[in-house]
Amino acid sequence: MERSLKYFSKILCALIFASTHVTLGQGNCLMYPEDSGERLACELSYRGVTYRQGSAPSQLLFDKAIELGPNYAYAYYEKSVPYFKRGMLAEGVKLINKAIELEPENYLTYRAYWYFSHHSFEACIADLERFYFELNVPLMSTPGGDFEMRMLLALSYAQTGRRQKAIELVEFGLANYESMGYFISPYDYHVMGMLYYHNNQMEEAIAAFKRQIEINNRLADTYYYLGLVHMSLGDAATASTYLLGSLDRFDGK
Repeated sequence: MERSLKYFSKILCALIFASTHVTLGQGNCLMYPEDSGERLACELSYRGVTYRQGSAPSQLLFDKAIELGPNYAYAYYEKSVPYFKRGMLAEGVKLINKAIELEPENYLTYRAYWYFSHHSFEACIADLERFYFELNVPLMSTPGGDFEMRMLLALSYAQTGRRQKAIELVEFGLANYESMGYFISPYDYHVMGMLYYHNNQMEEAIAAFKRQIEINNRLADTYYYLGLVHMSLGDAATASTYLLGSLDRFDGK
């Protein structure tokens, strides 16, 4: 189980980090009193994001923003981003920790998905449980908008042996996203089916994977898992059909 879950975690990371270019909203500087530290820090941060991310001019502007407005969380967040992307995790975490101290509802999820990407699943769980169950924030997308963060929490539960808890969380999301004004992503039912499979709920897994194919029929892993499900049920012929379908999609056909 752990091997295949780790494999899918890598795929998921590739999907959600492909667009980490998307930044969290900075907000309107006019909401802060004129000449206040926060107002000056906000204005400097707007200048900072006009430069290439991680460049010297950008980082120097965020340094100045932090100096003038030490309680302006966004400057810490923006300064942290290039550190995370370049693998300088200690520096990135130190900065994002300060942003979280000031505005946990806005920045906990950013730290959580970096924890997830580096397989620090317990740390990811701690951040997302605080986000959903203590701060009661209803929804949050990954930075590129590909998933809702419950998917990362569920996969982190599964990676740490809490399969049933993972299943219940994804079931909740799939049952409630529409009423919450959210969307079903092109991969959510694959996550659901994979969790059912590893929990030996084969009929539920088949239903989830078939629903996934209705939404997105180009994901090779869905066909691969359907092959595994039918193989476990003793249906070698159907398993072979799905496994060949998986190979076709890996070949780009």
